[in-house]
Amino acid sequence: MRSHHSTQVNSEAINNLQPESLTPHPNQAEVLQLPSPTCSGSIRRWRLRPGLELMIYEVEFQEKVVVDRDSLIENPQLGLSFCLAGLIRGVGLKADKTLQFEAGQVSLGVINSGRRRVEYAERQKVLLVHCHVLPDTIGLSTQGSMEQLPQPLREAIDGLDRSSYYQSGYMTPLMASTVRQLLRCPYQGITQRLYIEGKTLELMSLYFDQMLSRQTSQHQKSNLILDEVDRIHHARSILLSRIENPPTLQELAHEIGLNDRKLKQGFRQIFGTTVFGYLHNHRMEQAKQLLLIPGATIASVAKAVGYRSPEAFSVSFRRTFMINPKAYQLENG
Repeated sequence: MRSHHSTQVNSEAINNLQPESLTPHPNQAEVLQLPSPTCSGSIRRWRLRPGLELMIYEVEFQEKVVVDRDSLIENPQLGLSFCLAGLIRGVGLKADKTLQFEAGQVSLGVINSGRRRVEYAERQKVLLVHCHVLPDTIGLSTQGSMEQLPQPLREAIDGLDRSSYYQSGYMTPLMASTVRQLLRCPYQGITQRLYIEGKTLELMSLYFDQMLSRQTSQHQKSNLILDEVDRIHHARSILLSRIENPPTLQELAHEIGLNDRKLKQGFRQIFGTTVFGYLHNHRMEQAKQLLLIPGATIASVAKAVGYRSPEAFSVSFRRTFMINPKAYQLENG
């Protein structure tokens, strides 16, 4: 029987790495082990350069865990996260909105001083790559670079808007592949640190390229009206409810009452990818979760996510994550 109570955890127990628990060598990650019945696993932190840190969460939660964070930050920081497994919710303690972050997504937030709450769902494994970076560290202090960013992000970095800035979307296959490469670093010592730093900067460049490309695309296209936005979200719901046998583009457009051009245009504007690119990403993320279920076979997972043959599924999975499904199962236990 599942436990439905939650555990309130002091933020230092999971969010802040304690010096006595850490590896002190400058070319190695600091490691915090979490041997607890509530949450077990590890958090690794790399201090890559002044103003740039990378953290890797590999934590398994048996119960729902709630972490309250109280930050006192002199200058705004960017927080960029890539989620490979798990479901996380964030709640500003003075705000009325809840933010949800799940496997396959990437998010960017501007971290200011203040209180907020993070909730980790019960009975799940969280695999998260997260970096904190000061805008100056990556050249976001010059007028030319700032002018390229969306206005809400500029205002958050400048401190003109002290409310929380947060945007999320789905990782591209290249992002997911780069995260996997970072996690499987084959080097040691200073070479390892340089490799980790290089992959971290590569991930940031991929994210900002996606953001700026999307912004350019949105400027070039007409804005969607509210009714069309609702219809696009309905299309997404239809698509995900029929993952094993999805409708064609024309069928989907007819069902939501838009033409296929408006559907394709709107889907890219709202979700940052094509209709079937979104479906593909969702299928692959679902497949990763299903592969970790004890007793799962490649054939059963392939069928569950809508592939007619295990071979076609395996090819698609390998192209997306640079690893075949069986190797992924063995590697992740």
